Amino acid sequence: MKRIAVLGSTGSIGINALKVISKYPRRFKVTALACASNSKLLAKQAKRFKPKVLGINDTSKIRGLRDNLGGMNCRILGGIEALEEIAGSGYADLILIAISGNISLLPLIKAIEAKKEIALASKEPLVSAGDIVMRLAKKKGVDIIPVDSEHSAIFQCLAGRDAKELKNIYLTGSGGPLRSVKRSLFDALPAARVLAHPKWRMGRKISVDSATLMNKGLEVIEAKHLFNVPEKRIKVLVHPEAIVHSMVEFIDGAILAQLAIPDMRLPIQ
Repeated sequence: MKRIAVLGSTGSIGINALKVISKYPRRFKVTALACASNSKLLAKQAKRFKPKVLGINDTSKIRGLRDNLGGMNCRILGGIEALEEIAGSGYADLILIAISGNISLLPLIKAIEAKKEIALASKEPLVSAGDIVMRLAKKKGVDIIPVDSEHSAIFQCLAGRDAKELKNIYLTGSGGPLRSVKRSLFDALPAARVLAHPKWRMGRKISVDSATLMNKGLEVIEAKHLFNVPEKRIKVLVHPEAIVHSMVEFIDGAILAQLAIPDMRLPIQ
């Protein structure tokens, strides 16, 4: 049975990951959960999965977390050190890192140094320190498996292929809720319109970044580091149907694409 730690368990990726894990109780055991600040949901998840340890980055929420646990026997850690300890200690075999922001960088480094299996949903570590992260991963012999839909699609398309055969990577994007809106109207848009992504249910920040296509720019940087491909060979295509999640073109002209309905549980599993 594989022991799993979910860093960012209260976010959209973490919630979907726990849904997937719950379907395979004989294969996976959640041994650690951590989040940024949502102590109420973290406590609810702890009661469901009974991990050995909980981590919460916002130390002011520890007391509320203890109260919500109602006497449950579970170790509680606080601050960025909590995320680092969970990632680098013996609590789990596989670390899912799904915490938004650069606070996910140090836990990722710790997990690599401990030679853990790593499933990475957070973009920021590779955007801000991709060279450092991938160099360390190569040194330690650690594979970083991408979890977000586009990079998971590329990862699957490249399975068993020599990187020398690769010509171009095509990242797709739906265009988001503002695809048909003129830029001159952006200043007057209500927040609800910007947050109403037509295909994906996500957190507020990534929803805004997706609407402005900022998120796609981050994905280009992420793909550059994950797959060691120059930016000029990473193309972006607008695909409103969001069925093709990414494509890979090889030097012989062949193109492989990964197709699926928009459901984050698919790249997670």
